[in-house]
Amino acid sequence: MSYIDLQHTMHEWPYEPDKISVRKILSVDSTVRLQMRVELGILQMEAEGRPDGQRPFHTDSMLSHYEQELGKHERRNGTQLGFSLSLEDCQKLRVEASLYYRRYVAYFVLEEYANVWRDTSHNLGITNLCRDHALEEDDRTFLEEYRPYLLMMDARARAYHAVEEGEPASALAHVNRGILDIRTHLESFCAPEVIETSEELKTLRTMSSHLGKQVPQDSLIVTRKALRTAIKEERFEEAARLRDELKEIYRD
Repeated sequence: MSYIDLQHTMHEWPYEPDKISVRKILSVDSTVRLQMRVELGILQMEAEGRPDGQRPFHTDSMLSHYEQELGKHERRNGTQLGFSLSLEDCQKLRVEASLYYRRYVAYFVLEEYANVWRDTSHNLGITNLCRDHALEEDDRTFLEEYRPYLLMMDARARAYHAVEEGEPASALAHVNRGILDIRTHLESFCAPEVIETSEELKTLRTMSSHLGKQVPQDSLIVTRKALRTAIKEERFEEAARLRDELKEIYRD
């Protein structure tokens, strides 16, 4: 059996400790993949689907598998009560979350923000599933310490995408929704002083201040108009965020 020595490739693409280095490649089968340079080599990820290319239980991901199992349980019993995830189930989900984490960081570096929030949404799904259905308390709370970072990255990605689309009011709504979600989480799980020192909140507040300067002075009118358009076009998720933005404007 022959193996490929990566030494030459790594010399051509040196590791930089203070930089996250990511690139896209076109493989021999014409599939686009992502590569990330790490200290001891190169990580390669699939651009779509599960980052390692696996299809557990013939589904797209572990999250999909357990969501299907939850759906079957609910159809049989008329309720989600009684459905639980074992220690092994939660461990499999956490391993998957670590794969998606690496990829959404890679996409953030590449400034492909729609792909970032696709993967942050996936990990929020895993976090919520474990919180709601893990059999053991430790498994229910294990991922909660990462939720603020996950919410921050999700909000930043959605906001940057909105800015690219020329929608600063919508971007501001995404950021303010992220701030609200992180505060709600920290108030439930942490001591009050943690809220004041949260780096995730500091990052989003700085972003909110910057975006606020880009929104026209008549931001109330602009946001109301964007809300009406979102409802008319049945973009209900965006409409919810815009409602949050109106609340922020009224509060200010």
